[in-house]
Amino acid sequence: MPCSEKTKLGRALPAFIILVLVWGSMPLFLKHFTDFLDAWTVNGVRYTVAVLFWLPFVLRYYRTSIRGTGILRAAIPPALFHAGGQVTWALSPYYNDASVMHFIARTSFLFVMLFGFILLVEERVLMRKPLFWAGAAGTVAGVIFMYVGGVETGSTTPLGLVLLLTTAAFWALYGIAVRRCLQAYSARLSFGVISLYTVPMLWLLMFAVGDWRALAEVGAVDWGFLIFTGLGGIALGHVMLYTVIRHLGPIITDGTFQLIPFLTALGAWFFLGEHMSSLQWMGGVLLVAAAYAFLVTRHEYPPPVGG
Repeated sequence: MPCSEKTKLGRALPAFIILVLVWGSMPLFLKHFTDFLDAWTVNGVRYTVAVLFWLPFVLRYYRTSIRGTGILRAAIPPALFHAGGQVTWALSPYYNDASVMHFIARTSFLFVMLFGFILLVEERVLMRKPLFWAGAAGTVAGVIFMYVGGVETGSTTPLGLVLLLTTAAFWALYGIAVRRCLQAYSARLSFGVISLYTVPMLWLLMFAVGDWRALAEVGAVDWGFLIFTGLGGIALGHVMLYTVIRHLGPIITDGTFQLIPFLTALGAWFFLGEHMSSLQWMGGVLLVAAAYAFLVTRHEYPPPVGG
């Protein structure tokens, strides 16, 4: 392996390992919070932690930069998609077991490609590739298996499935918007500004429809969990993701992230006593295999430069 490749791997590997473990554990924490807090309050608290973490960096940028306020306009579309996805993701554990959440969220890759067909004419070449249609068929079959098996075991609900699929669509739009709108800015600054736009929307929901007074009854350990998920899952998680992509590339990153649903399911079995049915496992494996099919297709036909 060339020295430069070793250097890239050495820089990316710690961030990758931490990110997989942290994001794999997030559904477990979110499911734990359902016992004593509503989704609106959980969202508001976690994003307050994230925005406070990145606020000094954003303020320092505006004190020292001469580039103006262009990022304030550029960050609006990704912030809107990000806020929508964050709301539906936070609601998901109230209607799904933690073990199924990341599996169904893997459908985001299908939405990325579908939205790419709509927004970029050049992307439509993928529609002529059999492997894409195999991946699409595998995604549909996997979701059906996960849903049917989940209804039988009580680990998912019709609303839960809709929330997860909506989350996947929002995440896909968020990723596309970040790529189209924020390429000129660093990951830390981009997510710092996005979090500044996102948190007022989540505060509004928390104070309007959430039971935020329940925070007074939260113990020290659970406050620690809330802070950890805000820092690890949101504030640092997104920036670590950008770091891994920068050094390993999006194809390898997305491919290896297919490990996350299995780690979540293992953690849900060990810590929460959740069990997936054999039909759900078949669906989960299909979803991961479909994601790999999309990855191979994307690797063979990368997106247009600057697209």
